[in-house]
Amino acid sequence: MSEPLSPIFGEARPSESVADMPLGEVVREYIRLYADGVSHTAKAKRLDTDRFLSFLSRHRRVKEIDQLKVRDWDFSSTQRFVDESLKIGEAPATVSRRLATLKHMGRVLSERLSGFINPAREVRPPKEQPTRPKSIDAGEVKEIKELARSRRESKGGFISLRNEAILALLLDTGLRADEIRGIRMSQVDPRLQWIDQVRTKGRRFRKVYITSKMRSELATYLSARERELKRFFPKLNPAIDSKLPLFISVYKASASDTRSFDMGAKTIWRAVRSFSIDTKLHPHLLRHTFATDLLEDSRDIRLVAQALGHSDVRVTMRYTERGDEEVAQALEKARNKTKN
Repeated sequence: MSEPLSPIFGEARPSESVADMPLGEVVREYIRLYADGVSHTAKAKRLDTDRFLSFLSRHRRVKEIDQLKVRDWDFSSTQRFVDESLKIGEAPATVSRRLATLKHMGRVLSERLSGFINPAREVRPPKEQPTRPKSIDAGEVKEIKELARSRRESKGGFISLRNEAILALLLDTGLRADEIRGIRMSQVDPRLQWIDQVRTKGRRFRKVYITSKMRSELATYLSARERELKRFFPKLNPAIDSKLPLFISVYKASASDTRSFDMGAKTIWRAVRSFSIDTKLHPHLLRHTFATDLLEDSRDIRLVAQALGHSDVRVTMRYTERGDEEVAQALEKARNKTKN
C-alpha cells in the first residue's frame, strides 16, 4: 500500500524556509506517518517526541511548543536532552530509545526536506552496562501454570481455557505478543507441530516449532475453540477456519468479518498479567524465560537466535550476560577445584 501524501513533506523547500517551519507541525506530521497506531512502538515514539518538545520549549525559553521552529532543534539541544534525561534518573535504555526516535525523525526529515541536516545524527547514546533480560525461574513457571489450571477448573468457560493455552504457548515457543495474536489457522499444520510463516519484528518470516507436550494442550484448546466458533458458523468449514485467528475473541465478533475475531494487544497482555504471582508477568518476560531456559539447556547461542527469530546473533548475546555474583561464584568454583 502506498504511503499517504504528506502536506509538509510533500514538496521541496529552500533551507531558509525549512528552518522557519513550525517544529510542532513537523513532528505531528512525522507521528502521523510513522506512529499513528496503538502498537507499543507507536506509543513510545509519541511519548519520546512529546518529551523532547517539552524539553526544547524550556531550553529555548518559549511558552508554547507551537512557537518552536525547526532551527531550534540542533546538535547541542539534542545532546542536552540526552544529558538532562539521564540527570533526572531515566534509565540509559530509555534515553537510548528516545534518542533513536529523534535520530529516525531527523533522518526522515533530511530525506524529505531539502537543506535539512539531521541534528541527532552525531549524538551518541549513553553507554550502559549490558544486562541479561529478566526471566522467571522454573519454580515460578510451575506456580503460574498451576494457577492457570486451577482457574480454568474452577471458572470453566472458554476464556479461561484460551488464556491458559496462550500462556502455555508463549512459554513453549518464545513468540512475541503481536506474533501470537496474528497467527491464522492456515499457518498451523494439521499435526500441530509447526506454525508457518510467522512474521517477526524485523518483517522476516520463520517457522516456529511446537513441542510434543504443548500439542496436547493446544488440541484441547482447539476443540473448545471449534465449539465456540460454531455459535457463529454452524457449518464451520476449513476454508472459513483458515482465515480465522488461532486465538479468538468473540467479543463484538461477527461472522461477516473474520478480523473481528482477532484478540486485541491489550487483551493478550491482560490475560498474561492475570497469572502474576510474585512477578508481574507480561508476554515479553515469558519470551525471555523461553530464551534463557533454551540457552541453558542447549548452550547454543545460534540455535537460540534462530528460535527467537533474531536476524543478528548479537541481539541474542544479551542472554549470555552474567551478574557480578554469578561471575564471583564461577571464579570461586574454578579456583577451588580439587586437583587430581
